[in-house]
Amino acid sequence: MKKVALETIGCRLNQYETERLAVQLTKLGLNRVDFDADADLYIINTCTVTGRADASCRRAIARAGKNDNAKVVVIGCYVTVDSDKVAALNGVDLVVNNDEKERIPQLLQQYFPDLFVDSFRAPESALITEFYQHNRAWVKIGDGCNQNCSYCIVPMVRGGIVNRATDEIIAEINNLILSGYKEVVLTGVHIGRYKHGRLPSLTGLVEDILNKTALARLRLSSIEPQEITSDLGKIMYDGKERICRHLHVPLQSGSDRILESMRRPYIIKKYLETIRMMKEKIDGLVVGADLIVGFPGETEADFGASVKAASSGLIDYLHVFSYSDRPGTAASRLPGKIHSSIIKKRNEILHRISAENHRRALAREIGHTVGAISEHRPEKGDSYFGITDNYLKIAIPENQGGGKEIIRLQVTDVIDDHLIGDLV
Repeated sequence: MKKVALETIGCRLNQYETERLAVQLTKLGLNRVDFDADADLYIINTCTVTGRADASCRRAIARAGKNDNAKVVVIGCYVTVDSDKVAALNGVDLVVNNDEKERIPQLLQQYFPDLFVDSFRAPESALITEFYQHNRAWVKIGDGCNQNCSYCIVPMVRGGIVNRATDEIIAEINNLILSGYKEVVLTGVHIGRYKHGRLPSLTGLVEDILNKTALARLRLSSIEPQEITSDLGKIMYDGKERICRHLHVPLQSGSDRILESMRRPYIIKKYLETIRMMKEKIDGLVVGADLIVGFPGETEADFGASVKAASSGLIDYLHVFSYSDRPGTAASRLPGKIHSSIIKKRNEILHRISAENHRRALAREIGHTVGAISEHRPEKGDSYFGITDNYLKIAIPENQGGGKEIIRLQVTDVIDDHLIGDLV
């Protein structure tokens, strides 16, 4: 049996699409192995959201290319942006952009027939039942984005919004439940715009999942602030422990002037009001945010507005990104580029604020009982760590780690970046 190894760079949507492809290839007779193992076929699912992501893709391609006897296939967003450049990289045998990603199994059989036992076979249903080496699973509910923020290349590489059929989402979640998964994360580029058939909103989809599955824990991935509604807050409250008390809400800047230049469809006052509303509804809600530093034209006053927002007491952790031009975006053509030394300094300031916010969020849990799902053991060290429903890291006792079950722990203290507690 021929062996395939898959590597994912980038977002949870990419991770889901890799798992879906793995299901198809397994049904076509390939045996999946780790990316660092010897394989007959290496597939790298790429990202291009930043220059750093591009570099990560090239490193993964170089690792795969060291095996002279293997085929190396590169798919995804980096290919869609610059397929000729990727195809010219050493060791690459085939590139497939996002427009053709649904045809990858057929293309592999067409170009590399020796990898497959039988002659051409159409891939079977690709509903996933496992999420390789993960105890929590992601489920894609849609693709594409219509927002066209000035700095973002995603709409160019993934196109406009296309949502997935509700019945298919429900069926996939039920498959994952049968495989022992207790938590599913709904993912997509723009999940707040979910609409399909009889369901007009993300809230409707969440309600359908709660009614038609026995899923223990449902988590929402990143959601835009203008798409957080009181109805969503109500169903998150009503869902109690079945809906994770966690939202990741991109902010990008605390300055209204910069938000307008970024083409973000809200102002900072509205953003903070929305987060405050959700925190008042849902006790223990943890909120994360993305912030970009060094956007073209960002003054000290603009950055100060971001610092003020980050220090508002409403945001519990930050993902901080240093602005870099993405060719083809509107922002790449803006004047007023910020020097890298200034960007680095601003990045460090926000990272310190994020660490302080996160430690306060951890400290709030002392004395509370939490449910955690074990993550895989770190490569070095003898401890397991789990993720609580409100997205906090907690140490898992050695004899309880490694599985998909929800482990109940009473929090007793905070050490470094995580909680510790006793089994309940």
